[in-house]
Amino acid sequence: MNGERRVEIKLGDLCNNRCPFCVSGDQRDAKAPWTPLARVKGELAAFRARGCGAVGFLGGEPTAYPWIEEAVACARSLGYARVSLCTNGTRLSDAAFCARLVAAGLTRVTVSLHSHRPEIEDGVMTRVPGNHARKVAGLGHMLAWRARGALRDGVSLNPVLNRQNLEEMNEYLLFAKGLGVADVRFNFIWPDDLLRGWRAWVPSYREAAPRIVRAIAFNERRVGLRLSFGGVPRCVLRWAGISPRLAETLADRHLDEATLDPDNDVSIPSADGGRGDRFVWQERKKSELKRRGPRCGECRRAQDCEGVWGTYAEIYGLDELAPV
Repeated sequence: MNGERRVEIKLGDLCNNRCPFCVSGDQRDAKAPWTPLARVKGELAAFRARGCGAVGFLGGEPTAYPWIEEAVACARSLGYARVSLCTNGTRLSDAAFCARLVAAGLTRVTVSLHSHRPEIEDGVMTRVPGNHARKVAGLGHMLAWRARGALRDGVSLNPVLNRQNLEEMNEYLLFAKGLGVADVRFNFIWPDDLLRGWRAWVPSYREAAPRIVRAIAFNERRVGLRLSFGGVPRCVLRWAGISPRLAETLADRHLDEATLDPDNDVSIPSADGGRGDRFVWQERKKSELKRRGPRCGECRRAQDCEGVWGTYAEIYGLDELAPV
């Protein structure tokens, strides 16, 4: 990102997958319809005038948005240098659709493929039969465009790290490399909506830390991808039983969200002509969605850390957190 100001625009809640951990909720298809294209174009123009040079489209599922190609083309015509999609990847199995997105000006795609095993991806994670094969085919299409010089900002994978794939990160990294993907980010599960209190899906940081360190070491020795973890406070690496110095080094390379994720604006335009919502995502996380432990203020890296999801704290408390 090189520190460039960016905005993420949510197009609606509708989706063609049925992931049980989706933060849009189980009733998302009954929520507001898609935002009209005119509203999306208005937000693109407004944030470009504010100095944003990068834009990402979110959902729901943005590739299911009826006017996604027009939205991408509008962004490019306004001068956004970086135009990205965060997608479940299902519709990318359509090669012609991928070609139209690239022609419209898409420069990056991030695919939420949660497991290298079809039986887990289709049967447990997304609950759509045949979905794994479609996602892999879609990644193949986009990686082919990348090889031709398109998608200059890359193709990455964005799995949700949860109890279903926690023990298989090494195998997932090898799978990603075999596909030709060079960038993987595991986002620690946000236990929202249906998952509040669900220990069957949400591991503790105490449990996850040794597996995270093992995956980092495996990646450095065997795989060599750009690997990062979202939603993991640096102090919890101590639960992996490694030295404070090593924990600090690994956190700087792989966990530091304040460095890896510069502040970004979010726009959720109203579908019915209302005001909608605009906010800075990092500020909202800190002020409303995340919590810090009673001793976090003593940490010398406190300014770089957001704490943990409040809903995570409802399950496991805050005792895992300690000052660095």
